[in-house]
Amino acid sequence: METGTEVLDQPLPASPLRRIAGWLSGSRAGRAWATAAENLHDPARVLALVLLVALILRALWLNLPAGSLIFDEAYYVNAARVILGLPATTHYADSPVGLDPNTEHPPLGKLAMAASMAVFGDNGLGWRLPSLIAGMVALLAAYQIVRATDRSAWLAVLVAALLALENLTMVHGRIGTLDILVLAPMLIGSWLAIERRWLLAGVAMGVALLVKLTALYGIGAVLLYLLLTDGLEWWRARRVRPREVAGPLAFVLVTLGVALGGLAVLDARYTAFASPFDHIQRMVTYGANLRAPINTGFCPEADSRPWQWLFNECQIQYLRVDVTVRAGDEVVAKIPRIDFRGALNPLLAAAIPLAGLFTAWYAWRTRSRVALWAVAWAAANYLPYLALAVFTQRIMYLYYALPLVPAIAIGIALLLLRAGLPAPVRWGFLVAYVAGFVAYFPFRQVP
Repeated sequence: METGTEVLDQPLPASPLRRIAGWLSGSRAGRAWATAAENLHDPARVLALVLLVALILRALWLNLPAGSLIFDEAYYVNAARVILGLPATTHYADSPVGLDPNTEHPPLGKLAMAASMAVFGDNGLGWRLPSLIAGMVALLAAYQIVRATDRSAWLAVLVAALLALENLTMVHGRIGTLDILVLAPMLIGSWLAIERRWLLAGVAMGVALLVKLTALYGIGAVLLYLLLTDGLEWWRARRVRPREVAGPLAFVLVTLGVALGGLAVLDARYTAFASPFDHIQRMVTYGANLRAPINTGFCPEADSRPWQWLFNECQIQYLRVDVTVRAGDEVVAKIPRIDFRGALNPLLAAAIPLAGLFTAWYAWRTRSRVALWAVAWAAANYLPYLALAVFTQRIMYLYYALPLVPAIAIGIALLLLRAGLPAPVRWGFLVAYVAGFVAYFPFRQVP
């Protein structure tokens, strides 16, 4: 049973909105502030506001910069073009029409982009709409995970808000890459597993595997969470009833069935592989052969090691458009007009050590299910990369940390709401967090 959750369904105390309303009471502005404060006292209404803000931030200027591909869109958008029979630029220009040339990943993510492009055109909206939808689904799935594992609606709302204003999550929720497309069904699968809807959880996780093989870590996270929760009871009872493992076993079998069956169907139509096992061998071999360059110095290239992700090091320049300031023929300055970067919100990254330690302690001390989920999810999606970094020369990048962000957000929310911090400290951190998001927002000027 959980303990230590003293304030479960109250917003952060001493809300500035309510104080301002008190100062302005009696005036028209005061009444307006009072109405706003009352509305923001309802977690459902605050969640709706958070989702609206998240949607606006992800949809704003989605088509810009016009005609430019951002980061790995150069691979995935061109793969979708080849599938549709449209002319590809640079990557895959000579690939067979109608087949997925990006064979290092399963076809489903590129097919989603191709379907969007077939409806909305070969433009920014067509390229990026699937990621925008997946990003919003990921927010809702993370919210549902917290609601399923904790009694506090406000904790879930805070987690959603932290994710909505997280740079790496926002950027991948508005560019045409596979990373958010795989994260959304992974989180859905985890939520359904928490709810003991094992068959549907397996379907969701199988779909995730059809986007990117890194969804395997999601399977590990689900099983690790099961061990951290039900496993304790099994240990105490010194036995496991068959019906208690029937659901998890069905989850694994359905996941593999959907993944293998779906890959067989997709490969038969969109690749030249004779069987899904041939394609899996190609993907595993490709990944194993991705070697990090031998570098010296601090982040000389875009690649990074897993321990650097925790400190937001080796950030990646996804796309930058500068305004050049000249004095005669001399370049005086270059001011970024658009600056997409692969980086965490700096305040989220700064809070990782303290939030991580607190969440681990809180999970141990109280057996909080939401804390246990965060620990399991972070471990399953981080430790494999750590092992690869220690024992191999596999190349890695900061954006590999994207699946970790929901667990980090939960850890920060627990730290803010369950550690007994003074209200000014909580609100001060949240204000700084918003400032960190604004500082990294890709559009530095209004187009």
